Amino acid sequence: MFAADDAEARGDAEAALALMSEMLLGPDGKPFWRPWRVRYLTQLAYLGPLLPRWATSRWILAQALQSLHEGSRDRVRRALGIAIEVRGGEAELPGMDDRDAKCKVMDHDWVYRQVFLYELGGLQDFLRRRATADLVAGADRIREWARVPMGAYRLLDRAADVTTWEDLGTGAEIGLANIGSGALVLPEERVIGRLVPIEGGSMFEAAPLVVTRGVAEQVAEDPAGWVDSLLAVRGRIGRSVIVTSGRESGLVSDVPAVIWRYAVLEPSGPIPPSDLAPASAKAILELARVQLVTPVDDDPSDLDAWACLSAGLLEPGVSLALLELMEPKDRELLRQLAKRLAEPAASLCRRLDADLGQAA
Repeated sequence: MFAADDAEARGDAEAALALMSEMLLGPDGKPFWRPWRVRYLTQLAYLGPLLPRWATSRWILAQALQSLHEGSRDRVRRALGIAIEVRGGEAELPGMDDRDAKCKVMDHDWVYRQVFLYELGGLQDFLRRRATADLVAGADRIREWARVPMGAYRLLDRAADVTTWEDLGTGAEIGLANIGSGALVLPEERVIGRLVPIEGGSMFEAAPLVVTRGVAEQVAEDPAGWVDSLLAVRGRIGRSVIVTSGRESGLVSDVPAVIWRYAVLEPSGPIPPSDLAPASAKAILELARVQLVTPVDDDPSDLDAWACLSAGLLEPGVSLALLELMEPKDRELLRQLAKRLAEPAASLCRRLDADLGQAA
């Protein structure tokens, strides 16, 4: 486990995967590694030079969050306490026992992640103690990310390659590459999150949290008081109307795997795991053809089909299955997708186009 952590801290995704493959199961006979960790390491190893530098910045966030060296124990305890308080106390936590319940908070709670990485300095500490110079050099302004405050935003519009937001603190409109950060947000809904600088613009460091209008307005006025704003909602109505659990922070897409699979595979029914990549590739190909002819983007209540399409393309195994499924005549479709989708999905389409050309 420590050797895999060290490999990641060096920026060597392939070495980390190799080490993990040597111990797939833990002492209890169950899978030892978090599935989302295997997914993002596989994406890093496979997509490699196609990835923008911000993907490495997000990789550093993931490493900082899972880094549980002895010096971080107090940080974990404090972040857990705050996240559980926002959720309404330990009685509100799902889980088989106390340990399982708290592990679920650490793995999937939006508030825990924000508090651990930013308010309590988990990211700064990882950059100072664990991250190698090579890893940081490949990232995109990651040291600046550690100092970015919380903000409040309103989703204005979603397009294939760009989502448009209003900064509720300044009133400015902001266009962000559509990597799915707004896939679970409806136009006019408010969110809170951290808008971090990247080369050529900005992005959410992770999918933002949908909140009430009142919370958004309070955070816009007092970014540092965002936790108190969330606690105040529960205090007024006695229960939480803001769902902070079940969050999955992606590396190259903010669309959770369960969501994009639902969007493209829902009519298909249950699919065996061994058939998931081929079935996904086929469904994504069909969705791409539909979107390029009659895009389903005029109903704001729908899932963001473009973001789901991008997320599916970037899923490990799907692009390889696409190569087996597609024919040379499909190269034009890939070229059209490359013009419509945001990075890194656009670059992946260009690579698939080139691979098909070589196979012809």
